[in-house]
Amino acid sequence: MAERVQNIIIGILRWSERYTKTDMVYLMQAGWWLNLGVVITSFLSLLLSIAFANLLPPSTYGLYQYLLSISGLIASLALPGMNSAVAQAVARGYEGVLRKSVRAQLKWFPIPFSIALITALYYFAHGVTDIGIGLIAVAILTPMVNVFNTYSAYLEGKQDFRRSFFLNLLVILSSYGSMFLAVIFAKDAAALIIVNLGVNVIVTAFAYYKTLQACKPDDTKFDPQTITYGKQLSVLSTVGLLNQLDSVLVFHFLGAVQLAVYSFATLLPERVGSLLNFIGTASLPRFATQPLSYIRTHILEKVWRLAAVAVAAAVVYALIAPLLFHLLFPKYVTAIPYTQAFAAIIALIALTNITNSLLYAKRFTKEIYVIGFTQPILLIILQVPLLIRFGIAGMVAAQLVTSFVTIVLALWLFFHPLSPKEDLEVVAESE
Repeated sequence: MAERVQNIIIGILRWSERYTKTDMVYLMQAGWWLNLGVVITSFLSLLLSIAFANLLPPSTYGLYQYLLSISGLIASLALPGMNSAVAQAVARGYEGVLRKSVRAQLKWFPIPFSIALITALYYFAHGVTDIGIGLIAVAILTPMVNVFNTYSAYLEGKQDFRRSFFLNLLVILSSYGSMFLAVIFAKDAAALIIVNLGVNVIVTAFAYYKTLQACKPDDTKFDPQTITYGKQLSVLSTVGLLNQLDSVLVFHFLGAVQLAVYSFATLLPERVGSLLNFIGTASLPRFATQPLSYIRTHILEKVWRLAAVAVAAAVVYALIAPLLFHLLFPKYVTAIPYTQAFAAIIALIALTNITNSLLYAKRFTKEIYVIGFTQPILLIILQVPLLIRFGIAGMVAAQLVTSFVTIVLALWLFFHPLSPKEDLEVVAESE
């Protein structure tokens, strides 16, 4: 009976391919595991957000969000581009990049550690000990989380979405479980960040070990260009630091309470948008092995279909947002108009994910650099004056405009690359 039902579902998916022009069986198989993890994460995140909204003062939650934003800045210095390089290489059969990429990231560890430590000492010198203690934890733990979560990129490249789901589930449950306890028993921003990062280091290290144990990657299958490519992508993180500045700017210009309002305004739309991220994640290994000419012929049609689904999701969220906030976040009803406007990010996140997958899968390095520099620079140019003039509404507008411009630019560069077309065709088709 189960096999018959499975055959019926596969038949329906194959039938739908004449309209979607996409391998729907692969997409649903990958999407099942990828989206199941996102759904679980989103549900637990919602529960944790309810706990934050009802058990913590807005000032404490705002300070915690500030420490998280600093952690994001430090993560941007810890070779974050290595994961995309690993996924792309493993998709082409170079399994040996896993251990070598981890070693490269460990050698890089002193750079983000030193910067975070200096920032912590600055706050200690000015008597702000709670932020200083939190930043000590950020200095030690954030780079380690980035190192060990490379297991996820490896499994993504192997298209082993099932194993990735269960290991990620372990990380998710451990992280959120510990945070629920921390919110109840340790109502302090520094304690919250220590629990968050500390548990993540332990569990991601275990997941990395289990990946090595189960998959036994062959170290002889190694593309030496992968580490270089990962470092090239990570150079963008220097400019990409600007992407992490929104919470820092809100904290310094408007204070911790307004940062809490801004965080809740953006929280749910970003979570809903992440539900569609599986399309780009599942597509990257396929893009890496498909001919460039084939992708160019079919990608715009797929982008329009994805946009239609994502826009519909954004409209639905905007309509139900007032009810959600009155029921779940009664302290933050002032965030309702901001979160309704920010609903557009649902569609923009989904489209950004798939356009980035195109460029990363085919190693369009120059084009990735253009996107990597243009997006954060445009964002900061818009954020500062709009924040000063319009407050949270200005920050929301800056995020939306920047995301839209980035998507259009990425598609334009994919069809009109900076490198000679013939060179790109040769490189991409040989991948």
